[in-house]
Amino acid sequence: MTKRPAGASAAAAKQVAAAPEAVAGGSETRTLTLRLAPAVHDRLREMAYTSRRSQHSLLLEALDDLFRKHGKPPIPS
Repeated sequence: MTKRPAGASAAAAKQVAAAPEAVAGGSETRTLTLRLAPAVHDRLREMAYTSRRSQHSLLLEALDDLFRKHGKPPIPS
């Protein structure tokens, strides 16, 4: 987590947090905060550990399934 400078406003901190990040290939990503109940978080961590995948990749898979369920295009690879 990045520290904001002393005296920086909350609005300025939100702008920094919402700024897009450059990734390989020149595309951009956005940061999303997700709040989970401890039991749900534990299940996600366990699934990531046992499948040897990141929590991030599991959540992207879930979002991809959600998009398909609602007739939206899948997440590009």
